[in-house]
Amino acid sequence: MKKRVLVLFAAASFVLCASVFAVETTKAAPVAKAVTAPLTAEPADRPAEAMEKETRMSATVKVTEISDTILKADRHIKENTETMEFSLEKACSDISVGDKVKVSYIIKDDKNVATKVTKALSKVKHHAKKKAMAVKDAEKAGEEPANTVK
Repeated sequence: MKKRVLVLFAAASFVLCASVFAVETTKAAPVAKAVTAPLTAEPADRPAEAMEKETRMSATVKVTEISDTILKADRHIKENTETMEFSLEKACSDISVGDKVKVSYIIKDDKNVATKVTKALSKVKHHAKKKAMAVKDAEKAGEEPANTVK
């Protein structure tokens, strides 16, 4: 008998709670309309530079020709080779023909303008650098470095 009353009480509680949630979802509060202030400046009054946002892009390329103002390079995408030309903001003295470089650039007046040119690390050098950092970290922690031969 006590078990039956307890089950009926639990079922009634569940039904009442479910109906309360159902009523709350159907009675949604009215949505307040956002008040917007009128624009003070017309789009024609704004400078063109403020309206256009510069898109910064980057590419890893192999240098084919370089001067103080222009960098020409080949970019390999899948099985295609694309020749790209960049205008340089400043001369790159440490870059030479044949180097693999990473070029960060923007497009101004339909021209690629290089903002930053750095030599790209080869995968072998990158992995060697990563391994050296792991050895240093292990030595600092007082552990024996992994993958070392005694």
